[in-house]
Amino acid sequence: MNSDAPMISELYRYRGLLGMLAWRDIRVRYKQSLLGVAWAFLMPLIQTAVMVLVFQYGAITVNKEGTHGMPYVLFVLSGILPWTLFNATIASSMESLTRNSRLVTKIYFPREVFPLANVLGALVDFGIAMLIFAPIYVWYAATNDVIKATPMLLFYPVVVLIQVLFVSGLSMLLSMANLFFRDVKYVMTFVLQLWFFATNVVYPITFEKRPHLEWLTYVNPMIPLLNAYRDCVQGEGLVHSTPLGLVVATGVSLAVFFVGWRVFHKASFKFAEYV
Repeated sequence: MNSDAPMISELYRYRGLLGMLAWRDIRVRYKQSLLGVAWAFLMPLIQTAVMVLVFQYGAITVNKEGTHGMPYVLFVLSGILPWTLFNATIASSMESLTRNSRLVTKIYFPREVFPLANVLGALVDFGIAMLIFAPIYVWYAATNDVIKATPMLLFYPVVVLIQVLFVSGLSMLLSMANLFFRDVKYVMTFVLQLWFFATNVVYPITFEKRPHLEWLTYVNPMIPLLNAYRDCVQGEGLVHSTPLGLVVATGVSLAVFFVGWRVFHKASFKFAEYV
């Protein structure tokens, strides 16, 4: 931990630059868009509407047993929002170093600020989207016996923090990898599409009939994380997730964050050669 202290203190000294870069990315993203920040909550709503039409009213159906009685609209929306945070962060962070090539080569500061600024920008979008999620949740809590506003909601920010650690570590690793090998962004575009279908974003993924395969849900940390989000929303303890799943997801997130940060920091002195 002592060896990480200089990295932490250095990043803290440049916290103003981190915030400035995050704000710059947010302004650029919405400056010339027709609806501006409205896209932050319109896109999750549109995606949810499409998924409800396909999986609840279309040929493919998801029953209430699979969602543990949770209304499907809330089930999808509580998965779409964290997934959008994950997907948007990874997609934008991969080119964070190449996009800021002039700053990388001319001025010294911790290069971690570039991918981490993208994480902060995605968190702002996530917060805006929560403004539309909150009234939908309140309506279901008032009209549906399965959804209960309990102290479990206080655990929601903790799950967000675990996911932020995971996605921050991945962002640093992938931004570095894309600087050294420029085709990484194309590979990851395909990987993210597969990752979406391998995650319980719009449908439950369980192995109740084949419990010996349950370990597969721990390979993908996003599965127990989305289950934990839904447990917080449903308010009935660990209904969707398991204690082991949360422990594994937390351990993986911490490992990815600290390993990703250390590898990124050690390689940062070579970045100027590859920009």
